[in-house]
Amino acid sequence: MQFYGTTLHGIARLICPSLSAKGYLCAVPTVYPNLVVAGAPKCGTSSLYFWLAAHPEVAASREKETFFWAPDVNRFNARCNHIQHGPEAYASLFSHTAGAKVRFEATAPYIYYPAAWNGLANLPQKPLVLFLLREPAARTQSQYLFERYRTKRISTSFEDYLKDPMILEHAHYDRYLAEWEAALGRDHLIIWQFEKVMRDPRSVMKSLATQLGIDPGFYDDFDFAVRNETVAIRSKGLHKLGLRLQSMIPLAVQDALLPIYLKLNGAGRPKASAELKAQTSALKAEFFESNRELAKRFPEFIDLDLWK
Repeated sequence: MQFYGTTLHGIARLICPSLSAKGYLCAVPTVYPNLVVAGAPKCGTSSLYFWLAAHPEVAASREKETFFWAPDVNRFNARCNHIQHGPEAYASLFSHTAGAKVRFEATAPYIYYPAAWNGLANLPQKPLVLFLLREPAARTQSQYLFERYRTKRISTSFEDYLKDPMILEHAHYDRYLAEWEAALGRDHLIIWQFEKVMRDPRSVMKSLATQLGIDPGFYDDFDFAVRNETVAIRSKGLHKLGLRLQSMIPLAVQDALLPIYLKLNGAGRPKASAELKAQTSALKAEFFESNRELAKRFPEFIDLDLWK
């Protein structure tokens, strides 16, 4: 089948990217990611996604978080998910990345999903899986502020927020990473601490680039802007609209538009009260043994001094 006329052909290629330049249907290569950033939420995965996606030898999924391996069908993965589709559908999310040395996505909640560690382990070629981890009490506080002021999903106090048992469970990283290690093997895991990344992003990204076989020199003069910080939002409706449109906008354009959007719809960064800071400090004791187990299991990755 061939389309005639530049306008019609252009529209057709937007609808069906597998059309060749001449208008014929061509095979879409089966391309899987060779790197997956799998969490944890509020640990810097958005910043890492944009820093890595900016590299000319890297191709990212069009949406930072594909949620393909999520345990349910939701608004993020309604078109493409493991529940209704096979692994070939996952490959379709990376059809535009053929030829790139590094092909990746970054769905932060994957760390918690059994379908993610089992599904990725059973791909034709297992990817490297990278985790960013933040001191657990600080991560929990950041998640709370994000949900209260950015997504406006909750309006409860921090004390009541912690009554949900999964809130604390999700900060016991050792329990989840034990499952990831069993499924994919230790040699397929990379773990970074958020605190180290934020302290010296340049050296961390150059180290990652070397490990991935891409040019580390790209990051010599790179601007390491932080993404997805917890900023209070004025209009929840406008924010939801922005999220729907995000996947249609090229990453470079997103970078340019973000400051404008935050000026229009942002209300500044929420400040933690003295009470919230005290509650967060007291919460550290909850994760003492869990953190020790994590450091014992992955001594080459975890420095507990960064979490004191």
